[in-house]
Amino acid sequence: MPFPQEQVAWLLANRAKLFRYAFIPQLLVALLFLGFAYRTGRVHSHLLFHGIRTQGTITGFRPVLFRKGSSASSGFSQTVYMPIVEFRAGDRFIHIEEWKASNSDGSVGSLTPVLYDPDDVSFAMMDRGTLNWLPWGPCFAIGLLLSLAALKGFFSCLFRRDPAPN
Repeated sequence: MPFPQEQVAWLLANRAKLFRYAFIPQLLVALLFLGFAYRTGRVHSHLLFHGIRTQGTITGFRPVLFRKGSSASSGFSQTVYMPIVEFRAGDRFIHIEEWKASNSDGSVGSLTPVLYDPDDVSFAMMDRGTLNWLPWGPCFAIGLLLSLAALKGFFSCLFRRDPAPN
């Protein structure tokens, strides 16, 4: 079986050349992670950094049926409840439907912290502490690290000095 050994020998012989251009896939994956983080966390990050905290009241729940599988008989289905929250912004009462589901509908009337944008109260969410950073926060951190590594690799490739011949 000389074929895999030849492949490994070629990879080891060209290791420097392969690592020289490793920044390209790093940059592509970093852009994917950063794009996902931007798409899913744009509103949440705005509310976390510029929003105002207030207390709201859960006024009800809207049941949503989630199905996995192609048909109802062979698939898995689960009902989750999207909380509807009422809070006061200035002299108005605002109703929002939270997009993160709760497991049960037993807490109608309970108080919950709310984050909202005072300039546009349609941007509001329940304040869930560290869960506010999911899923976009870790994706942003991974994308940032990968982009910094790719940037370092790019500049290393750009300003690389060839060793002097003997």
